[in-house]
Amino acid sequence: MGQLAGQVALITGATGGVGSAIARLFAQEGAAVIVADIAAERVAEMATAIGAAGGAALGVVLDVTQASSCRQAVEAATAHFGKLTTLVNSAGILRTGHIDEMEERAWDEIMAVNVTGTFLATKYAVPAIKAAGGGAIVNLSSVSAFVGSESSFAYTATKGAVLSMTYGIAQELAPYHIRVNALCPGWVDAGFTHQALRTTEDPDQLLAVANSAHVLGRMAQPEEVAQAALFLASPSASFITGSPLFVDGGFMIKR
Repeated sequence: MGQLAGQVALITGATGGVGSAIARLFAQEGAAVIVADIAAERVAEMATAIGAAGGAALGVVLDVTQASSCRQAVEAATAHFGKLTTLVNSAGILRTGHIDEMEERAWDEIMAVNVTGTFLATKYAVPAIKAAGGGAIVNLSSVSAFVGSESSFAYTATKGAVLSMTYGIAQELAPYHIRVNALCPGWVDAGFTHQALRTTEDPDQLLAVANSAHVLGRMAQPEEVAQAALFLASPSASFITGSPLFVDGGFMIKR
């Protein structure tokens, strides 16, 4: 029996670097997984891969910025698997730029996905998790919620909002036996880091900066973040709610 046997987990951003690692690990640990993301082809590929590995998965195309899409994803999950016990809010985007240069459109985009998307997915998942008798919500925040950066103030603002939302929701949902926690990774060898490495003029220097930011001397692998999400979603974390869990290789102790 896996650590998540009997659970049904909706994972937003489930085809991204961290999201896909979480989806695969949750399935391996016995959860039925709803692979939810905006790109239909990648969603289908991920759900098929999980099924081929012996897991239970349903692919759902999800735009977290749209209330109707979030509602439909939850409805698909409960119709297919009979319940929903777990939500992982992993969907997110990165927009960079200095505050006096960033276009309002870019600001609106990152707020819509990272903050409003977390709100909407949670809003529509909560009634189903309540109906299941309780469960867990894991939000993807970041060490960026605590520290500034050269040109990522908007990302910092969104991850701070996600963390604050986690605190408020955890208190609100505790009477319903729903635990709400936040993961706070440092640099991860996936997604946004790969995006930055592709666009920087000096990828070697950026890679050195990313590795040296952590006292362990390297970035996290997506699977290491997934293990932390697994812990928070599992019965092993039964007395943990409203907490940030740093998966940062010592990033924060250097600050």
